[in-house]
Amino acid sequence: MNITPLPVGFGATIEGLDLRDAGPGMARLLRSALLEHGLLVIRDQTLTPEQQIAATGLFGTLETFPAMRGQLNGFEEIFRVASRPEDGHVEVGRYWHSDGSFRADPTPISFWYSVAQASEGGDTLFTDLQRAYAELQDDIKQEFDGLDTAHRNGVVHPLVLKHPQTGVPALYLNVGLTGGVLGYGPDRSKALMEAVDRHYSRDGATYRHHWLPGDVVVADNLHVAHKATPIGPQSRRILNRTTVRADGVIWHDPATAKAV
Repeated sequence: MNITPLPVGFGATIEGLDLRDAGPGMARLLRSALLEHGLLVIRDQTLTPEQQIAATGLFGTLETFPAMRGQLNGFEEIFRVASRPEDGHVEVGRYWHSDGSFRADPTPISFWYSVAQASEGGDTLFTDLQRAYAELQDDIKQEFDGLDTAHRNGVVHPLVLKHPQTGVPALYLNVGLTGGVLGYGPDRSKALMEAVDRHYSRDGATYRHHWLPGDVVVADNLHVAHKATPIGPQSRRILNRTTVRADGVIWHDPATAKAV
């Protein structure tokens, strides 16, 4: 297995790996690589739904989702996003966010597998939340360090969220689902969120992933955020997404994990 950092400054590509054959030793290497790089791009995979669920399980216990139109019958662990409603959820996540941030204990890891690819459109953007915080001016860091944000469902998270395993701070904001900043009025909250949105998208800060057949992308949602780009129903694109529960995540091999 070869791990090559992406030129953008976060994330890595992995070559020479078949996830269907990943045993305990390979799982430890993958978890370590994800913790270091925040994003893994693994090409040329061939996964059935059962195999995707098993591969995601290398990182911990999976979340489940209710049955609904466009989803795979019998696979409650798979949340399917697509360009056409008959294939899955459409118009999903066209703003900077981390999956599961609406939960009191946010979703730590997401795993996508490319089922059908569009020739144009439908790319996914990623940005490094830890670097986003590190590159703030000191006076802005001091302001942000004491702030909490409230999702529209009432869930509250610190704007600066420390990674549960590494302790590294990240600028953590769901641009689309956050209702406001606690202690700030509507106008000030809106201005702050718009500023963070622009900061996430600043020059040189994003990785754009164009989906190819057999692509797998794994994201540490507490390290990176992502954003969908437009795609219309005239193009057919399907991604099978699986996610890891906060209370079941495995950051390191239990025998070697260190408390932070």
